[in-house]
Amino acid sequence: MKRKAFCIAAMIAAAAAINAPLQAAEILLNGGFESGLSGWQRADQLGGDGTFALQTGLLSPVNGDSVPGAPQGTNSAMSDGGGPGSHILWQDFTILGVTTQTILSFDLFIGNRAQVFATPNPPTLDFSINAPNQQVRVDVLSVTADPFSLTAPLLNVYQSNPGNALVTGYVPVSFDITSFVNANLGQFRLRFSEVDNLAELQLGVDAVSVNATSTAGTIPEPSTLLLAGVLLAGMLIRSVQRELTTVRRRSSVGSLP
Repeated sequence: MKRKAFCIAAMIAAAAAINAPLQAAEILLNGGFESGLSGWQRADQLGGDGTFALQTGLLSPVNGDSVPGAPQGTNSAMSDGGGPGSHILWQDFTILGVTTQTILSFDLFIGNRAQVFATPNPPTLDFSINAPNQQVRVDVLSVTADPFSLTAPLLNVYQSNPGNALVTGYVPVSFDITSFVNANLGQFRLRFSEVDNLAELQLGVDAVSVNATSTAGTIPEPSTLLLAGVLLAGMLIRSVQRELTTVRRRSSVGSLP
């Protein structure tokens, strides 16, 4: 009876350890920019002016326009320039296992000093075209794509449009990217884009997060919980085997004449 109870307890403990859901995992590094721009990369179209810079205080980093303070901590990242330009801020991340939920969230400030937002048709991040191009985009795309690419596979998370408020405070944005991630497992690029050829346009970014939850696979590192469950199961099985061996030996000794 004791052996049976011990075996059942061992199987239940092993199954619970292996099947327990993983905790949500933060994928990005330095999403609050409190370590400067560490973990992030920038690209600026040749021939333009400006870039993404670390922002602290209430003035934009180049032109000194009035902007809100960082909504989280003391720093944010903000694009600014003295002339037309196209500016990209991105971070690459990896998700190898199917997720039950992956949420992208961030706080966004827009300071459009022109009178309108404008997105050309066909859409492009090229500021030098002979058409108004005054826009903000947030996309998730493949790491193999050109930083300025608008071709698939690409998931557009945010797009400025004519009629939007020209200047805002920091606005929290949250987007479920689970389907896109699960359909394109591997390496991804989270990209913040700002293009301006009409007037100054600041894009402020803070509190950036990609939070993934899964009950199977690796996100983004091998699951220490799953490994612990396998190890525990092995330990319990060996313990059961030792217990049964001991019982058999005692039974054999007891049956001797």
